[in-house]
Amino acid sequence: MKKFAVICAVFLLSGSSCTTLSRDSSPPPTPAQISAKLKQFCGRLIDIPDRDLTRDEMIELWKLDRQSHGACIRKDDKLVKAAEALEKQGQRK
Repeated sequence: MKKFAVICAVFLLSGSSCTTLSRDSSPPPTPAQISAKLKQFCGRLIDIPDRDLTRDEMIELWKLDRQSHGACIRKDDKLVKAAEALEKQGQRK
């Protein structure tokens, strides 16, 4: 305890104080980054031939369209969350 008092006295004489870090010493917020992958075009359009399609062709084209659409929805959900994180950062003080 005596050593602590001596150290505090030295700090006081040097113009410093024996307190812990101030509340204002918190690190600055890390800015959120939106992934370049999320900014890419959502997916390709499915070209449909200008003729009558067979049942198998329709099924295959439908599957390709649904896969592309599903990936687009998942990507958009992530993009919305990233944008919300950026907005919240701007509101912090």
